[in-house]
Amino acid sequence: MLIRQRDLGEADRLLTFFTRERGQVSAVARGVKRARSKLAPVLQLFAHARVQLAAGRSLDVVTQARPEEMFCHLREDMGRYACACYVAEMTRVMTEEGAAAEWVFELLAATLKGLDAGGEAATLTRGFELKLLTGLGYGPELGACVSCGVEVENQPGGFSVPEGGVLCRRCGRREGAPLSRAGLLGMRDLVGLPQEELGGRRLTEKVRQELERLLRRFVDYRLERPLRSASFLPR
Repeated sequence: MLIRQRDLGEADRLLTFFTRERGQVSAVARGVKRARSKLAPVLQLFAHARVQLAAGRSLDVVTQARPEEMFCHLREDMGRYACACYVAEMTRVMTEEGAAAEWVFELLAATLKGLDAGGEAATLTRGFELKLLTGLGYGPELGACVSCGVEVENQPGGFSVPEGGVLCRRCGRREGAPLSRAGLLGMRDLVGLPQEELGGRRLTEKVRQELERLLRRFVDYRLERPLRSASFLPR
């Protein structure tokens, strides 16, 4: 999966792939910016392709590429394209080069496929955030109060970004951001349901705005800097 591309000189590009077997892999595509390049039609951003690499002096070089899925519809809708850029950037920032993570590959692929097919973009994006963070060990605590440890069933008192999760009603009176019952249940569903199912689920406008606000702050806090693509996400 091609998750990043940067120009390198007049004709080349430096590409970052996220692979099933090796995680992030960087390689140079020689002459890909030329009009007659045979690689150019395949090496499009977000493309899922089988790529053959040759060892170079400092970086591998792409020698062949065969398309699997191109996700062409993403380029027809700016909102979905922005969401795809966001999940790709989040994948790149939160994973290490050469560290295999097949589940991350499958999560990214399912998210791009859902966006390309016209699935609910906000639900897919929030689900991706929560699943990636949780799988990497940075996810929010959604079952017990992060301040006192008491179990929180369906009536939260709030959400603490610094402490990393839900607050009970007593602790929520003293600290944290507001979190509704519907917002808590929504986050639990987004974590627990398969990503392939989320494209058909639509959050209410109130819950969508609530989770976007909370998770934007939560992701920024965990990464210590905002993702560049976050500013282009649809509101």
